[in-house]
Amino acid sequence: MLEHVQQLDNEEMPNACNVEDWLNLENELLTSLQMSDEETLATVVGDLMGVESGCSNEEDEASWIAINGLWVELPIIVQEIPESWSLPSYLTVIIQLANIAPLAFTLGNKFYPRVVHEIPVIYISLGIGTASCVLLVFFWKETLYIAGAERSTALLVLCFFLSVVDCTSSVTFLPYMAIYREVYMSPYFLGEGLSGLIPSLVALGQGVGGGSHTLCPSQSPPQTPVNITNGTSNGTDSGSWGPGPKFPAEGFFWFLAGMMLASGLAFLGLNYLPVAKRQQVKTIYEVSPDGGQRSTLELVLHTQINQIMKHKNSSGSNAQSHQGSKDPDNTTTKDSIFLMIILAVVSGLSNGVIPAIQSYACIPYSYYIYHLTLTLSNIANPVTCFVFPFIRSTSTLIIAVLSCVYFGMCTYILIVASQSPNVLLRCDDSGAVLIVFISVSAVAVVTYIKVAIGGIMREKGRKHLLWYGVSEQIGSCVGALAMFAPVNIYHYFKQE
Repeated sequence: MLEHVQQLDNEEMPNACNVEDWLNLENELLTSLQMSDEETLATVVGDLMGVESGCSNEEDEASWIAINGLWVELPIIVQEIPESWSLPSYLTVIIQLANIAPLAFTLGNKFYPRVVHEIPVIYISLGIGTASCVLLVFFWKETLYIAGAERSTALLVLCFFLSVVDCTSSVTFLPYMAIYREVYMSPYFLGEGLSGLIPSLVALGQGVGGGSHTLCPSQSPPQTPVNITNGTSNGTDSGSWGPGPKFPAEGFFWFLAGMMLASGLAFLGLNYLPVAKRQQVKTIYEVSPDGGQRSTLELVLHTQINQIMKHKNSSGSNAQSHQGSKDPDNTTTKDSIFLMIILAVVSGLSNGVIPAIQSYACIPYSYYIYHLTLTLSNIANPVTCFVFPFIRSTSTLIIAVLSCVYFGMCTYILIVASQSPNVLLRCDDSGAVLIVFISVSAVAVVTYIKVAIGGIMREKGRKHLLWYGVSEQIGSCVGALAMFAPVNIYHYFKQE
């Protein structure tokens, strides 16, 4: 086992807990002129596999192609189901419940590594994901009468399975990549970024339509409510913009199913194509000196520790040359606790509170505005990860200031949502522009905060990375659960 870890260390396998790593690796990939045609082909296959795993950028947001795709399709879905504007609050809770899957895998991999390991779990996950997307095409509108009201049971159940798939990918794909040369980590993380970007671009091309809106009080009585589904408008409601969708939700679900199927085929190729096998440098399991076995997940963790120690020893002088940044190694325990608290709070807002009420803040302006907000936010996430290395900061003060800015943006969104359906500046185009700008900017700011904190915790070691994940999950869970009752039971947020 010791020899294996040392061998991994000599190959300088990167620590994958920070998005900055894949950017550095991408430069290595582009400047490596010695790559053969076989290596290039394997890289393409690796990129396809990475697409499925989802854009967790700084940690786990969003990122996942199935859930990301479903989220940007909400402006069309909420018009057709009984949950209507409250659907996002259901999804935030479902996603948190799905985290039971990676927990079960981690425990199973720890205690039964011969039975529970990455390859079969990935096959099962991709199969479930593909099947769920196909079933959505036919059953997403189906409802059952439960607890005195109609419920979109098929949609909610299938969303749970998609969440299970995407949550599980976070703890299976990266350990699996440990069997390949480090140069292939770059396309892996690039694929993760594309998992949020591609569905957003497709959704932008699809457009959105439907939904009638009440005219402003200052306007004359309407002749006919505005309906942007068919592109006609007999009223003068300035809150209804945008053309109708170019294809229905069923077409978008077929697209998601195709992406999941492509990921499955790519993973199959990684395991059976000779060109891919020749790039494998490690087996899935290594025998330890005591006769036991170590899973790939454990090997990755050992490698990360060694890589962090090497980085600390070799970059002491370089770290001092960063102007305007604070050395992460000098971050005190008090600072670390403070950053963890910030992380928990911003995660609760970004993963629980804001997604649950975003519909109430945007739809009163129009479904088009809601659609534009979700798609641009999904694009802002990977873009922020891409530019972070060029504007990075490890200063606790800067992170705190940005957190205050983010809290202010969230406060505005909450205030607007609480006024629904008669929201601020609803009859003025500037109101719609403002809610889109603030919502998208908030995603960019919170992404920067999380990546910055993640970079600091990475430099301090695996224990701090563990607490990073715990803090984010606790915050996300509390935020999602806290908003469910106000939205769905007490109905503090109103819809038209």
